[in-house]
Amino acid sequence: MYRKALRGFTLFCAAALTFGSIGLAQAQSPALERIQKQKVLRVGWAVWHPYVYRDPKTNQVQGISYELLQEMGKAMGVKIEWVEDSWSTLPAGLQAHKFEITNLMAITPPRAEVVGFSEAVTQHGLSLLAPQAEVAKTKSWQDWDRPGVKIAVTLGANSDMFVTEKFKRAEIVRLKTVPENVLALVSGRVHAHASTIDALKTIQKEHQNLAIVPGSFGSSEVAFALPKGDAQLSNRVNQFVREAKRSGRINQLLDKYGLDSSFAAN
Repeated sequence: MYRKALRGFTLFCAAALTFGSIGLAQAQSPALERIQKQKVLRVGWAVWHPYVYRDPKTNQVQGISYELLQEMGKAMGVKIEWVEDSWSTLPAGLQAHKFEITNLMAITPPRAEVVGFSEAVTQHGLSLLAPQAEVAKTKSWQDWDRPGVKIAVTLGANSDMFVTEKFKRAEIVRLKTVPENVLALVSGRVHAHASTIDALKTIQKEHQNLAIVPGSFGSSEVAFALPKGDAQLSNRVNQFVREAKRSGRINQLLDKYGLDSSFAAN
């Protein structure tokens, strides 16, 4: 059933995206012209569980974003080239034409000023991950906003923006990557790690002595980031997103990676 549904979804997207490319010559989209000429779609990415990350056993990239973008490339008849970057520089990478699209990322006002976004794919709240014994002593994230508490967050991530806005007394420790944040937490260098709840759930599976603090200190919709003002490329990507929603493919991937349909965008 799963393979049949995936095959139908891929065939529909291939037809839609191929049909959409008929007017490519008239589109005057530099990104689409380069993709069509080189038959390669370059994807900028940075680790974000469960959207895109490396399997610790095989070191292979996997996740919700990874699978969707591989399927998008297949539907467009192009190869996907994964360009690893960092959360603090992904928007700049799009502006500098290092890649034509990024893995799914939260839509925030600062990002929307410099890059475009597809229609929303998922949605999420934000919270903290900390040792179970400490979480049991608190009722919400507000209890962690006090002097002496160190909270790790990924530099440039949307959680960085929300933590900066909400936490006024705790010390914010900004680290470049998600693995650095997790290492700082499990080693005791910080008291909690701030991120999206879907990401925290994935990390928690590997570290069962950790727990998610109740409540949320922010929420965002999540989409593919694209070159700002490129309506033609946005249209192609949105065709794919709409069919992924209609066919149930988004919910399939959420379920596969340990989430549920409440994380799917409307």
